[in-house]
Amino acid sequence: MRFLLDHLWKGCREIAIVAPLLPIALASLAGSIWSFSHGGAIALTVLAVILAQKSWKWWVAILGVVVGVAIHHELVDQPVRESLAKPRTTFVDGQLIVGGKVDLFSQNRVGWLINQSGSKKVSIVNGAHHIHGEVLQIKGRFFVPKPERNPGTYSRLDRWRREAISGGLVIQDSSLISLRWQSAPMRWAESLRKHLSHLMTIGIDQGAIGREVILAMVLGEKPARDSPVSEAFRESGAMHVFAVSGLHVTLVGGLCWLVLSSFPIPRRVGLILVIFAMVIYSMITGARPSSVRAAIMAISFLAAFLIRRRPSLFNSLALSFTMVVFWNPSQVFEIGFQLSYIVLASIGLGVGIVYRYTGRVAELDPFFPARLLTDRQRRWLSLRQYFAALSASSIVAWLGSFPLMIYYFGLVTPIAIFSSLLLIPLTLLILGSAFFSSALGVWWESGGKLINEMNSRMARGGFLVAESFSEVPGGHWYSRDFVPADWVVFDPADGGSASYLHTGSGAMVDVGGAHFFQRELRSIFSNWNSTVETVFVSHPDGDHSGALPELLLRHPLQKVVLPVSSSLSPSYREFQNQSTEKGCEIIIPKTGSRFDLSESVWLEILREGAGKHRGIADNRIMVMKVHWRGWKILVTGDLGLEDELDLLKGDYDLSADVILMGLHEWGVSGQKQFLDATGAQAIIVSGCRFLPEETPKPHWVEMVKKSGRELFLQEQTGAVSLNFTDDDLWIRSFLNPRQSIRIQK
Repeated sequence: MRFLLDHLWKGCREIAIVAPLLPIALASLAGSIWSFSHGGAIALTVLAVILAQKSWKWWVAILGVVVGVAIHHELVDQPVRESLAKPRTTFVDGQLIVGGKVDLFSQNRVGWLINQSGSKKVSIVNGAHHIHGEVLQIKGRFFVPKPERNPGTYSRLDRWRREAISGGLVIQDSSLISLRWQSAPMRWAESLRKHLSHLMTIGIDQGAIGREVILAMVLGEKPARDSPVSEAFRESGAMHVFAVSGLHVTLVGGLCWLVLSSFPIPRRVGLILVIFAMVIYSMITGARPSSVRAAIMAISFLAAFLIRRRPSLFNSLALSFTMVVFWNPSQVFEIGFQLSYIVLASIGLGVGIVYRYTGRVAELDPFFPARLLTDRQRRWLSLRQYFAALSASSIVAWLGSFPLMIYYFGLVTPIAIFSSLLLIPLTLLILGSAFFSSALGVWWESGGKLINEMNSRMARGGFLVAESFSEVPGGHWYSRDFVPADWVVFDPADGGSASYLHTGSGAMVDVGGAHFFQRELRSIFSNWNSTVETVFVSHPDGDHSGALPELLLRHPLQKVVLPVSSSLSPSYREFQNQSTEKGCEIIIPKTGSRFDLSESVWLEILREGAGKHRGIADNRIMVMKVHWRGWKILVTGDLGLEDELDLLKGDYDLSADVILMGLHEWGVSGQKQFLDATGAQAIIVSGCRFLPEETPKPHWVEMVKKSGRELFLQEQTGAVSLNFTDDDLWIRSFLNPRQSIRIQK
């Protein structure tokens, strides 16, 4: 162990010699994490002092950087934290300076709102039609949203904190005051981006896979996370070819240098043009943090050639790291930032070692003079050397990214080492072809279309390559389960109901409405890497069954248990019409039917749905009971007073440990006699604060609490999770984890 520590320390000292700016980078990192970890910041500061040159000037500089970054972070972060701490909506007026898009897919832009309370950065809702650099006089609504109510969802508040955005802004009235000349380059870049997007895809069908791949590889317009294209590249470990970062900026610089080398241009002029091309490409792709970081890294490295100095990868990384952290200290907490620098540092540290082994395929016989090689042999040797170097880089990059991929995504992709050997050169070809077709299309549209068609075939070939690698046994796997509980009762917040049972191949009891699926459920399942094969629907209400067509389209549904054979609900009928051609079995069960979901989980139809319409969907409830390791969960949907009385009069086993219920639209749900008959110790109630009929009455809430039952009102708790063991049942609120209950047998 001592030998390893000594060897590691010696390596750090050697890096510090060739990268004198490394202590400054460590100091900037210490300053950025000061408010989160004093101990970590102090440790990094001490390490920076040890690695720095033995001079009081360096020590003062390190201390100054730590203090400066910490103060800058606090000055930027503190007002944002205070602004986002309390959800609210206020009406504002003032001046607004319009900035760039929040991201390439969003209709929102960032902006700076200036009024009597000062200046703050905001996210302009549906502001895509505005122009970068517009100065507007506005009246509108400033808002801070409530926290997300379901696990696995994208947190807008977390992103706003990282990007120093104080809230959202809905513009209700505006008038143009002026146009900032300082924003002219970004306006030009946005216009050029639209033009390029059109030129490099003209002649390619709108929904073609080749089009998706081209736009993703060239401009970073990644397809949806649950699309076949994203899935193939993610599981083949090649998703980095869609992220406009160091790889793309380097490839663009290489393409530019290749073109310039054909002209009699001085080397230093060529380097300036290459740097200029990289900066332009970063601007065209939206000047996102990843592309800006990559451009800064490249400029830091290539600038050494301009001033006739030997470049140092580690010194360039340290310089760019410091500049980026000074620009926005919160970036150190972003996954992309961490991956960028750790992967590049890993390549710098390990590629030489690994090349000793991969380079053997490109070795030349030491007794054979190189000048005797034929042109064909030289080309073959160059090709072997290229792939040997690419193999070494792929191995080291994968090893460097491995810990972060495990920590953040739980995804292990050893196949990435091999897929990168084909997909990185293919990315270079697609990039070059896209830029060439764009330039050609300006003067000769037919020629541009021809190149685009060829590029589309090449891009589709890249997708097929990624798909093939993703299907290699053992090529990828997930190291952990992302579903947070055995049973997650979602909170659609619209009076509907949806819950996911993490058992077997995935099952749902009610699926929520179509809007809830598009807004949250689709991304939740994608983030959890989960699918649904079996669905049970309590009644044909659009807020309980409206997402069925979407589920049928995006999930491998095998069996759907419906309460009734016909309904007036459009989504219900749409699903029934489409299910046959999709191979999904529809079952209309009878009372007493049993459905096994796994060895220890099964669902019982306590009472079948009412065949006649009976006015509204809430009068056609199919009552279910889920048995999970001996625990009983009674699902009553929006059961009303009349149906509860029928169940009490009939020969039904109503015993349950937990009741999952909604509220009847026209009547009363959860009467005392019914609750007492079940013996339930906890009740989970869906609700919606915007609809009085979907909100439990105060006297009913008081009655339940007096009875000694734990009440989970989803209007207050958000989603609710249930975890089962043979002896215990844990129920927890998502919004308020302190509200939990442990039920023992």
